[in-house]
Amino acid sequence: MTKPRIFLTVTLLALLFAGGINVQTTQAAPAADGPLTRNIPSGGTTSFQPGGTGSGDLQWPEIFGSSSGAKAPSNKAATKSVTVNRSNSRNQGNGPSANSSVAGGATANAAAVDSAHEDESNPKLNLGFDGLNHRAQRTANGGNQFSLEPPDQGLCVGNGFVLETVNDVMRVYDTNGNALIGVLDLNTFYGYPAAIHRAPPRVFGPFITDPSCLFDSDTQRWFHIVLTLDVNAGTGGFLGTNHLDIAVSNTSNPTGAWTIYRLPVQDNGTQGTPNHGCSGGFCLGDYPHLGADKYGFYITTNEYEFFGNAFIGAQIYAFSKKALAMNAPIVGVTQINTAGAVDGQPGFTVWPAVSPNG
Repeated sequence: MTKPRIFLTVTLLALLFAGGINVQTTQAAPAADGPLTRNIPSGGTTSFQPGGTGSGDLQWPEIFGSSSGAKAPSNKAATKSVTVNRSNSRNQGNGPSANSSVAGGATANAAAVDSAHEDESNPKLNLGFDGLNHRAQRTANGGNQFSLEPPDQGLCVGNGFVLETVNDVMRVYDTNGNALIGVLDLNTFYGYPAAIHRAPPRVFGPFITDPSCLFDSDTQRWFHIVLTLDVNAGTGGFLGTNHLDIAVSNTSNPTGAWTIYRLPVQDNGTQGTPNHGCSGGFCLGDYPHLGADKYGFYITTNEYEFFGNAFIGAQIYAFSKKALAMNAPIVGVTQINTAGAVDGQPGFTVWPAVSPNG
């Protein structure tokens, strides 16, 4: 989907930790919140311990409302499963989705390449290797995974390692493309039950989506984030509570131990969150992205109503990078709501930069 973006120079936010500025907001309609600071505790440690792989045979239940032809269960109506309508975001372009297909296999909104202005530096592919694919995801954790698309993907490189994460799995390679570990599902990595235990009676685990990762050259640490949606264990229906899971490696080796932090983002006044008045009682911290500079580590989300149609505004979460890299037992986070912050309009896809020290 074509999305307007606001690129944020996160070095200014870093002064929150350097003590250089106080953040203030101007009143507009709707008004943006003032910065909210809270503490989140460490949620324990994790490491790469891949389980067995399943056959990959597609079977119900997959995603409700899919076009796979799978038959929905009789209790489908009771699951409260929803799909966020991102077209309700303000200031969005009116053209067709960037992912939509048109006749002849072309993609809508795709710009034609002017051959007279092609890159003349003669770039060459020096190395390529097969990374994670749909089958690797579907068969992870004994096959107790869903078939998810499109393939949300994150890739980060450093210290002789390549970490790839696609939808609900991750894997570590060396820089020659040799796999150093098996395929690990994200439910296992973050300490949750499997996404779907397929053997009757079926049990559903939290729904994990939107992975991103970063190797920070300053601290020599790996960062991995996802959005996690809580579900009814019996039906798989979304409950409304949701949070960001943040994993930080304990060393410069991503195949070792990691420390996990969980940041609630339902923004209904529970679990230390502000109350943004979302319809249905829950907001959704969608489309998280990460960045870092000398002082801070940053995550941004697009906040929607979970069970409604409104777009609230981009949320900015600023952490002390040093505290995360030290795997501190308690870490502070400052949240800034951009609703009404720019000419009365909310920020949308505020994407933090990566600005290493030096």
